[in-house]
Order: sequence, then structure tokens, then C-alpha cells
Amino acid sequence: MGRTSAIVIGASLAVLVTGVSSLATTGAQRPSEHVRVYRGVTEPLTLDAAGRVAVLVSDAGALKAIAGAIGSEVGDAEASSLVGWWLIRVGAGMTVEQAAGVLASREDVGFVSPVYLDRRGGPLWMGPRMLVGRDAGVGLDVEHAKVTELMPGVESVEVSTRSGLELLQRANAMAAKAGVRFAEPDWAFTGGSALTPNDTFYPSQWAMNQANNWDMNAPQAWDVTTGSSSIITVIIDTGVELTHPDLNLAPGTDTTGAALTGQPGNACDNHGTPVAGCVSARINNGLGCVGIAPSTRSSSARTFVSNLSCDGSWSSFASYTVNSLAFAQSTGARVTNNSNYYGFTSGAIESAYATTYAAGIVHFASAGNNGTGTIAYPSSVAFVNSVAALASSGARAGFSQFGPGLDFIAPGASVISADITGAGGYVPGDYVIVNGTSFASPYAAGVAALVLSKNASLTASEVEGIMQSTARDMGSVGYDTGFGWGLVDAHAALLATPSACVADFDGIGGVTFDDIFAMLNAWFAGSAQADVDGLAGLSFNDIFFFLNAWFAGC
Repeated sequence: MGRTSAIVIGASLAVLVTGVSSLATTGAQRPSEHVRVYRGVTEPLTLDAAGRVAVLVSDAGALKAIAGAIGSEVGDAEASSLVGWWLIRVGAGMTVEQAAGVLASREDVGFVSPVYLDRRGGPLWMGPRMLVGRDAGVGLDVEHAKVTELMPGVESVEVSTRSGLELLQRANAMAAKAGVRFAEPDWAFTGGSALTPNDTFYPSQWAMNQANNWDMNAPQAWDVTTGSSSIITVIIDTGVELTHPDLNLAPGTDTTGAALTGQPGNACDNHGTPVAGCVSARINNGLGCVGIAPSTRSSSARTFVSNLSCDGSWSSFASYTVNSLAFAQSTGARVTNNSNYYGFTSGAIESAYATTYAAGIVHFASAGNNGTGTIAYPSSVAFVNSVAALASSGARAGFSQFGPGLDFIAPGASVISADITGAGGYVPGDYVIVNGTSFASPYAAGVAALVLSKNASLTASEVEGIMQSTARDMGSVGYDTGFGWGLVDAHAALLATPSACVADFDGIGGVTFDDIFAMLNAWFAGSAQADVDGLAGLSFNDIFFFLNAWFAGC
């Protein structure tokens, strides 16, 4: 976005605020014009806050004259992806209804409709057809109409009017007739797709998406963000295979004294690789599995030395954990995961967790696998989020520990993740099916990484609050010791995460006119989200605060 002078900005703000006031008055005076009938219920339609009309134009060369007729310029027109349609901002001093009336009388306009907002906050407008479902013998009562059956029970009715408002009135009147199941304009609306990766084992990764919906809603979350490479989760474990082709990794360390940089140090150091895979296995690379935050990076802090019995046990010093947490802070990491249980407690470790938490790092650890009603250490530390394991059925896994201090539950049974490549890992091959709270914890940590990818300015407490408020409640209502705050929900957490940039009001990245429309719509609706100046209550100051940020590009 280019820079502009304070005088131009001030003038632009004045025009926008004047338009805001006009729209507010218009909507309040004539609400009956902007309603639709859906399933027998009359629903209000919300006018696009920017004051736009959608115009069907067969000759783009006529666009200048069409825009001029409603006090606008060609620069106020935005081409839609739908062929022939343009969205034109109405000039000052003219209402949307007036502009629609002017354009409906022009021979160079095929059709004109006010622009409304759909449920996603995108533009919604009427096309030059009515869609009707009627019982046999019920007449249309529409003159000079061309009727086409689109499929049994659905007819397209082309009405002889260029006016969307007139079409809307006719559709609403027809919908009220006996024997008419529905009658509605052919609405143009926005939508989105849920990303389905091409990773080989993704269809079997129930933790991401499954029919019974006991999953983390990963595809929907990935439509918002797959994560930022600047957000790093430190894997406090026995090391991660640094050359695994399916892992997004950042430089690591070894705090055990070995001359390593985070890779496994012996033949039994298998645990850290699948843990990292749960967080940041790559997406859409045609390989293996995918992590919940696939475009973020994991950094290995090898903190434990596996015992050569290869039974999952290891040895370590308390200082190794302290040093690994210090490493996380020194590298700018924002999340840590510790999928281990300790055989003792340590004031030094707890202090290190507290210090790094205060510095903005969000911590996660596994609740433990012995099925008892107490959680393991260090997940029981006050500044660490304890995570239990969920089975694909939606029940807590039988092996999972729970109890006071539990924070979340996440998928942890029959999890597919990365394994040390070749014959050196848990199984021959590069991927493994694993069970345990060890894998539930990094999934929760990955959700935190996604939240921070959207807004890296959040504190650790704010990230936790977002995850708590959006977790899917299980067990008794609200927090309980069996499930904590509930099942982590990546999509819901991202929707609840405010954008780091005030001007990116819709939170989907970039600063566009859509952000202005979304903010003004929220402001008119009285939504607390529109309180962007941080002061209690909504006022015009919120609009000025937002628009100044918008013109500045943030």
C-alpha cells in the first residue's frame, strides 16, 4: 500500500465516516427492503458497509459511464471472478437503493443488485434469476418469464427486470404462496475449501479429520494458516532425526554434553522423531504423514540419553532440562514440548519453566501413560500444559493419565507419525503407528504454534486462554479433571485468534478493502471485536483508529 499525505488521509477518513453514517441511517429507515425468506422465515440482509452495487455489464467499455451515473469512477469498480460482474462503490450523496434504481434503467446494464454480506463476511448479491420449487399446479404469477428446469424440483425463472430489489420483492412474495417450497433470487456468494493434503498416509490420520468429528479440525485450520516458519517448537527429548525428508526443522542442540546438534545419539534414541512429526511433518509433499502445524518448524533439544535396553527409559540431569529451556528462549522459540515423565521434581526446572513462560514461551508436556488419576511431572508444573490422550472413538484412551492440573486432551492413540528412516527406528521404514500421551502433547503444542503463527505478539497466557476457550468441551460442563478444558480444536482456536495487525481485521492476511467492510460491519453490529482502540465501548474513535492503521498498512 502506498504512502499518502495526512491531508488526503484525513479527507478519506471524513468521506468514509460520512458514508458510514449514511449507511447506518439508510439501513435503519428502510429495513423491509433488505430481507429474504428462507424456509418460511424472514431473515434480514446486511448491506455491505462500503456501499456497493453489483452490476452485470456485457461491455467493459461502458463501465466508465455506468460508474459516473452513480457518482463513482472506474477506480471504484472491482471486477468479480464471476464473468461480467463488477462491484462498484456508490458515490457520496447517493444511497445504494438510489444507485440501483438509476442503473436498472440503463440499457447498458444487464442487471444490478445491492451488495450484502454473506455469513463469511464476503460479498453477496442477486443474479438475474429466481430459483423456485413449487408443487404441481401452482402458477408462477410472473409475466414474461422464461422458466428452465435445472433439475427435478428446481426451476430457474428469468424475470423481465434489471432490478435486484424488484426481483427480491417478487421472490419473497412468491415464497409466501401456498404450494411454493422456496422462491429466492439466484444469490452470488463466497465460500472456501478444506485443504486435503496429498501426503501418503493422510487419509489414515484420524487425528486431523474423521467422519465422527473427534479430531482437531485440521483441514479447516489449514485454510486459515498451515503455520509460519518463524514459529519454532523446541522438542525436549532424546533427539530428532535431522535428515528426515518429511520434517520441517530448525537448528537444534544437545544439552547432554555430547557433540551433537539435536540428532539421536544412540540406537535407542527413537522417541523424539515421531514427536516432532506430530508438530511439523511437512504438508503436500507427497510423502508419509502431516503434522498439525506443518509449515512451522521443530527444533530438537536432545536432553535425555536413552538407556540401551531400548525400553523407553533414559537418563538425564536436571541441568539438561534447564539448559534446553534456556536454549529455547535464546533462539526465539515460542513453544516447547516435553513428552516425557520424570522420576523426580526439581525447583530449578520449575524456575526455568516459569522464567521462559514469562518470556512468552508456551509449554506442553504429556500427562503420562499409567492410566491413573494423577498427572506426571513435569506436566504437573504450574507453567506447563498437561495433555491427556484421546482415542479415535472420542473416549479418553485407557492408558492415559488424568486428574487435577490436566489442561487438554488431544489425539494420542494409533497416531501415524515420522520414524527414524530405514531400519534404525521403531519399525523398518520411515513412518510408525504410535500410542501415548507422548503424541497427544505435541499435537496440542502444534495448535499453539498455529495460533502464534497468526499472531506472534500474543503472550503465553493469551495463547492458553484462546486454546481453553475454544477447546471442545468433554465430560462435565466446563473444566474437569478428566478432560481438562477439552479437545484441542485447531480451527476454532485460529478463528478466535486476533490478527497481529489491526488493519488486517478479517485475519486472513494482507490489508485490503475487505478488512474495512468487515470492521464496519462488526461496528454496526455492536460486536466487541470492533473495539479496536482498546477503550471500553464502541465509538467513532474505533473507526478512526482502524482506518489510520489501514492507511498505514498495519
